[in-house]
Amino acid sequence: EALAALLARVGPPGGAATATDSAAGWNLAAYSLGDGPVLGVARPDRTPGDHAITAIAAVLLTLLTAPRPEGDAAAALTRLLLDGDPAAALAPGPWHVVHARGSGDPRALAAALGTVLLDPHGDDVRLLAEREPGPQPGWRLGVSAPAAPAELRTAGAQARRALHRAEAARTALARHTEGGLGTLLDPAEARAHAEALLAPLNPALRDTLRGWLAHHGSWDRTAAALGVHRNTVRQRVARCADLLERDLDDPDTRMELWFALRWERPPAGPSAP
Repeated sequence: EALAALLARVGPPGGAATATDSAAGWNLAAYSLGDGPVLGVARPDRTPGDHAITAIAAVLLTLLTAPRPEGDAAAALTRLLLDGDPAAALAPGPWHVVHARGSGDPRALAAALGTVLLDPHGDDVRLLAEREPGPQPGWRLGVSAPAAPAELRTAGAQARRALHRAEAARTALARHTEGGLGTLLDPAEARAHAEALLAPLNPALRDTLRGWLAHHGSWDRTAAALGVHRNTVRQRVARCADLLERDLDDPDTRMELWFALRWERPPAGPSAP
């Protein structure tokens, strides 16, 4: 019973990788074998090397029980391992590289995008898909331009930059686009400038300013989009102008503020009155 309770601690997703305990004079250990299976060991005594032996057993069992790619994915993996050439390992494509960040299960994301080519490690989840990716709940995605296998390194850089744009604009998905001002900017510097410029504004004022600029200064359309009275929009925009000490009728000012609102991090602060 004690060993079963210990196994339950390492079995669920997100649980511990290993756990130890003792009961009735027995030494107990549990090891996660990946997605589901667990190894439990009960020993009446502890001897040197026990932990190393069971740890090696856990690694070997993980290799034996881990899901393996099948069909075309298995063939691609075999060619890559034997030939060391990603271009030769894949079908001609075109392929889409996807960088993603979110709180969901990367494998579920891969399934939704119709691919088994997934790297869930690192800051970004990276995927390689043949079909055109679309937005996915709970994720922000950056998608490269369609690429041939030999162009995947460049496509990966495109997807990474696209994900930065998706996070800056707080949109579910951004695709690589050729040229444009955004491609000339360092994301960290752009975000720092945006945060400094918008620092006097609380979240509600920023949302109102964003909506007002997006609707080209229309009071009625902004009010309808935000679900507030048009006079509230007027008051908040006027408050923005006062706090920023800027003329919001100046097109250069509007351009700079729109740029900042697209690059800012999600602000924290009290709501506007």
